[in-house]
Amino acid sequence: MKKFLLGMMCGAALTASTTLYAADGVWALLFPVKFQFDGESRDIESRFTVLNYEGHTYVPLRLMTEELGAGAAYDQKTRTVSVVKEPVGGTEAERKVWAAQYRLERGMGSKDVKRWFGDPSQVTWIDSSSQQIWRYDLGAKTDYRFGSLNETDVQGLKRGDLDAQLFIRWNGEGQVDRYDLWYTSRADNGERHIYTHIVYPDGSTAGALYE
Repeated sequence: MKKFLLGMMCGAALTASTTLYAADGVWALLFPVKFQFDGESRDIESRFTVLNYEGHTYVPLRLMTEELGAGAAYDQKTRTVSVVKEPVGGTEAERKVWAAQYRLERGMGSKDVKRWFGDPSQVTWIDSSSQQIWRYDLGAKTDYRFGSLNETDVQGLKRGDLDAQLFIRWNGEGQVDRYDLWYTSRADNGERHIYTHIVYPDGSTAGALYE
């Protein structure tokens, strides 16, 4: 096991950390363990790191929830970690909206993104760099068309032409850098409300009811 100095550490291993103060930091050990779920071995992806600190094993929460059919997210404002099960019996669009909130994360490669969302509805190249923006039209009608390459179809969401739009921005290394989710929820009176869920390049998040 390789020893290293860990200045910021959180057992949940989401997009935020809590500083643990010791004399000069916290010493932890990389812990190259193997995992089995229900008796079946699982390979750990390179984006996950397992640590040993004072005899305790710290496993990324996202890793555990993914293997157990759930997802995890962190709310910086309330300092709350949420674990939410994947919806059962919902529409394909509802499952993908859930995946955008609880499975998608910065640093993912295109293979993992396509695993959850398939091929994008539209790909935009940013002129000043080799970066791309992928747009997904979730729950769209079969004849749905939208001309703008990187703007949200707010009116289409309000009319019910589609249920959600997801924009994924890639960095030069081919990893997810930022993503914006716009999705609808129907009120008791049948009116559609639009909500946003944004994850920025620095890992901070934002979300609100769109007025």
